[in-house]
Amino acid sequence: MSRTIEWKDEYSVGVDRIDHQHQELFAIINRLAAAVESMPAPTAASATMHEMSKYLDKHFTAEEQFLERHPEFDRHHLAHLEFIEKTLDFQIRFADHDRNLHMEMLAFLISWLKEHILETDKKYFSYLHDNKLLDR
Repeated sequence: MSRTIEWKDEYSVGVDRIDHQHQELFAIINRLAAAVESMPAPTAASATMHEMSKYLDKHFTAEEQFLERHPEFDRHHLAHLEFIEKTLDFQIRFADHDRNLHMEMLAFLISWLKEHILETDKKYFSYLHDNKLLDR
């Protein structure tokens, strides 16, 4: 059973740079899903996990440059840190080559990313748009 994540317009936060980065995260997760499904090929899955970690660092840095103008920025930053911590935990445990763990990790990544974009990012970016804080 394939676990993938598909970009939809409803995920847009109205900032092209961030939307493109979110789309790239979806693509990386889909590559990870393909690598996990082709087990036993842990090398490809491990390399994709590493790619995702590097990209998350780039994305969170870019996103936070916008969101630091939001009055609840610290809460958003904390959510990013918690996600990174959970992802690092998965990476450490990933070496066990446990297919169940890999499926749990994929479910977490997909669920977190969808919910985070739809419930948090969209709310924060909407505030920035409404208060004209993206134009500075």
